[in-house]
Amino acid sequence: GVQTCALPILVQDKAVHKYVTLVGTMITQASSRPGLKWKFIVLDTDGVNAYAAPGGFVHITRGALSLLSNEAELAGVLGHEVAHVTERHTVNAIKKSKGVELTAEMSRSQVLSAVADKSYEILFEGMYNRGDELDADAKGAAFANAAGYAPGLGAFLQRLADRNKGQSARNGLFASHPETKERIDKLGAQVVSQRFASNAQVAARFKTAITYTPVPVAQITQEIGRAHV
Repeated sequence: GVQTCALPILVQDKAVHKYVTLVGTMITQASSRPGLKWKFIVLDTDGVNAYAAPGGFVHITRGALSLLSNEAELAGVLGHEVAHVTERHTVNAIKKSKGVELTAEMSRSQVLSAVADKSYEILFEGMYNRGDELDADAKGAAFANAAGYAPGLGAFLQRLADRNKGQSARNGLFASHPETKERIDKLGAQVVSQRFASNAQVAARFKTAITYTPVPVAQITQEIGRAHV
């Protein structure tokens, strides 16, 4: 039979991609690496996920977009992923990984294959460490604030936690994350300590651009890895 790719295809809606790219670009221009050739990609799956690959490739799923309530929350999620790139978390995780054995005898293709396998594991299985996740939360929240948005990541994480109640603690977007309550508390404290003053939520434009409806967890047959937001 014909083999199908395990990854979902792109959402075939140019308006959705244009909108997500618009918001993402505002975040990247407020980030520490505005000159990178950033690319924002929306994946056509009900699974709730977002992840970033080195080089500026930021992915978010249709399922994640369906759980957001305004543009500030989208900015918070994209900010978190942008921060994984600006802080080189994936590259550093590969370098530190004990699962990648590189030797002088290996061919170039073997080296690339080993690195690619570990990159896939880190990206799709959410294999960041606790420090990287908290760092991405903090840096991403600062990027979103600098772009003019109200804090939004904490509200999204709370909604996600409520949605995932009853699920295995090692499943879904919390496979490798610090406890959600700790993340939300730290994000709230950051608003005070760094005196975040931006308050734009941009709910109307978001609801015009994004009209997806969330699918209950029990009805989702395939997630991408163990998801990572």
